[in-house]
Amino acid sequence: MRTLASRCAFAAVAMLLSSSSLSAAEEKSLYERIGGYKGVAATVDDLVDRIYVNQTLNKNPVLKSVHELNERAAFKLILATWVMENTGGPKVYFGRDMGAAHVALNITDREFTVIMHECKETFYKFGVPEKEMGELMTALESYRGKVVTAK
Repeated sequence: MRTLASRCAFAAVAMLLSSSSLSAAEEKSLYERIGGYKGVAATVDDLVDRIYVNQTLNKNPVLKSVHELNERAAFKLILATWVMENTGGPKVYFGRDMGAAHVALNITDREFTVIMHECKETFYKFGVPEKEMGELMTALESYRGKVVTAK
């Protein structure tokens, strides 16, 4: 009887462990949860438009000169591929690493905070759920040290 009970207990524990690891493995990537390439493209389109007209960001003469280059579409493509890759989507980013991409932009800590605010406004506009918004904001915040380059 004990052997049968032990086997049943072992089987129950094994089933619980396998089902909990299975559910964790089955959870969709952040990329999938925010709508895949369509969701990323829509939010990046909106976000970049917000950034390009933001008066606080355009007080930075370097950022303003970049915004005046009329390369907004290219920036949207690069940013979209970066977001896709960094949220668990396809590995398609072809831009520079964050440090190299931002070193000459002279971005201040305050300007980074403004960009984070614009990100959040975009996420709200597109109805990004709280859990995913938290994950996105935490991930973006982790790049502050590489993006903030002003002395």
